[in-house]
Amino acid sequence: MEEPVVIGKDKFKISDDETARRELRIVKVSDDVIQVQEEVHGIIALVGASSSVNIKKEELKNLIKVAREEFGWTDICE
Repeated sequence: MEEPVVIGKDKFKISDDETARRELRIVKVSDDVIQVQEEVHGIIALVGASSSVNIKKEELKNLIKVAREEFGWTDICE
């Protein structure tokens, strides 16, 4: 697989003295499949945790369609 492309980074407060880091990445698995990876580091994950999902090209098109039509995200894929 190729190196992931980072599409989002943020930090969020867990408690008064603990902040967690989150990173969202996308990597191409094959010509018609991408993998979305979310990695979280902080006390909730102890040493870190990650999750991923494979998305087919047609599924992504449907996801974008739903996001635009149902959620009103009209600025997607401009």
